[in-house]
Amino acid sequence: MESVVIQGVELHLSPADVLEWEWVGRPELLRQLLAAWMTLGEGDSPLSPRLVGKPGVGKTTLAAAAARALGRPVYVLQATMDTRPEDLL
Repeated sequence: MESVVIQGVELHLSPADVLEWEWVGRPELLRQLLAAWMTLGEGDSPLSPRLVGKPGVGKTTLAAAAARALGRPVYVLQATMDTRPEDLL
């Protein structure tokens, strides 16, 4: 199991999910998400976009397609609408 230390706190990461889904939706949505995750310099941090919508509209598929385009792993979490990033640590 992989682990990482962030600000002195050791986090154990579960294995990444393997999703073979293909994005067949509107290409401009994928471009917008990729733009939000773009960094311009070494110390630059990407934005943290929140994908909001009804169940079944393709939010997870869109995120997985963007991660695949960037060569990044995918971790799927189930959460409520009011879950914040800091709630996950």
